[in-house]
Amino acid sequence: MNNVYALVEHFYEHQADAEKILAQDFVERYLRRHAWHGADDSRLRRIWMVLSLLVTYVEQTNLYGVSSLSLYDYQELLYRLAQADQDFQLDEEHVKIFFDILEDFARYYQKTYGEEEGFADLREARESVYDENGRFVMPPRRSQNEFYSSLNHQDDVTEEDVDKLNNILDDLLHRIGNYFHRQEFERDLNRALMLYSGPDYITESSRGGFSEENETFWLSFWDYFLFDYHMLATDKVPMRYFFERERNNLTMTQQDIIRDLLKAKFTVFYIESMGDGFVSCCNLFTEECLELPADDFMFPEVGNMIFFGHLHASGVMMLNYVTSLPASHKLRQRMKDIILRQLDLFRCQQPDATLDDFFRREAVAVRHTLHIMATFAQLNVVPLRQVPKPLPVNPDIRQSFEEEEEVLRQVALRMGFSLFSTSLICKLFEDYMSVADPTVYPDEMPAIVTACLLCYGSLNGMDFKDIPELYELFGAKADDVRRHMATLRQRLHCINYDPRYLTEEGFVTSLYLS
Repeated sequence: MNNVYALVEHFYEHQADAEKILAQDFVERYLRRHAWHGADDSRLRRIWMVLSLLVTYVEQTNLYGVSSLSLYDYQELLYRLAQADQDFQLDEEHVKIFFDILEDFARYYQKTYGEEEGFADLREARESVYDENGRFVMPPRRSQNEFYSSLNHQDDVTEEDVDKLNNILDDLLHRIGNYFHRQEFERDLNRALMLYSGPDYITESSRGGFSEENETFWLSFWDYFLFDYHMLATDKVPMRYFFERERNNLTMTQQDIIRDLLKAKFTVFYIESMGDGFVSCCNLFTEECLELPADDFMFPEVGNMIFFGHLHASGVMMLNYVTSLPASHKLRQRMKDIILRQLDLFRCQQPDATLDDFFRREAVAVRHTLHIMATFAQLNVVPLRQVPKPLPVNPDIRQSFEEEEEVLRQVALRMGFSLFSTSLICKLFEDYMSVADPTVYPDEMPAIVTACLLCYGSLNGMDFKDIPELYELFGAKADDVRRHMATLRQRLHCINYDPRYLTEEGFVTSLYLS
């Protein structure tokens, strides 16, 4: 063949269905565009190798078109390219070239045909070749008969497949539940129960019986625990923690199911209409419309209900456990207003936080807010008050007191504070050091770090009065500690449940004391 265009001509002459999948004229225009921008023949041949493989794969697998490939299809294309091209290696450099070619082609395809939804899984496929630490790891090749990934291309999933999938999911969730019932996670499980239950907190062991009420409680709790709770030592949600540590002990189907489950977003929605086997829903905050399969959580009065749980539109898994509460149209609007006000408070910690960021960190507070407003008709969950402005991060302060912060961090962790809490404690310390009298340290540094720890606790509703030895934790005098606590509150204009330093526990507690 003289050049890449001769290769294209030969391919379309011998592939009868290729034109319907990707028009020859379109491909040639795309290649000439690259030639015009300086691509030589070897570069054009590399692009064509990827595109021709793409068309052949779509034809062989009976897909709708080149823009409908799933995450698993892109991974399979990599393996097929390595077989077809001896110069292509499954290493980071060559895989990057592959995705660069496809992403550029996807942009041109979408611009030409206006298919904004096409190539939806391409970015995720690119991310899938890296582990959680950013290291390149080529995913293992899947069998063409692998159950879960094959469901992506089925127009209608049979009842037999649904039953099989449900059994796999039930077994997997049972395994995950047993994993987190191990003694090493006892503190996390009890802390999660405390956060989830609020003032009605009771330990897991004391909540017995198998009544319908208890079953509902545990289904909802595990939905929160696995997807929203942040673990003490790692700040990861348990589902991701389990996946990262147990991945090598899971089947490919189990891994794929968990990957899809991890795409789930905490969503608050209401139902607009019901159809045959599905319901049309509306996201309370984004007004995005979505269709969900009709499920056991549906009942006649759906028009006056609010729903929340974890939904994900990609992959096969669509719906986890959904909680429902009574809420009229007016009450839903007030719920929205209150939660958006909570988002404003959250931005005292993360100024650029989105609603998704808030839900990822404070979903348990949102759950409590909805319950309070639906059950107790308490509409003023977040009091209107002047909120202190957060101080910007001061790199000089952080660097100057690096050793003191590390000691404070280690002590806080040993006391049982979460990894996230220790970051807020250190921020409180940095803020105080930026406004404190520089003449008092280093002589009074033990009193300062003790005061920061105690103030942080009190701002989050914790009572350390019955633990007097904490005042001497760092070898400080009690009078000095109390003086710095008073100075800290005064100079930083701290208020009770100060949103600048509020952790999950404080956020939940504040809802019941408003």
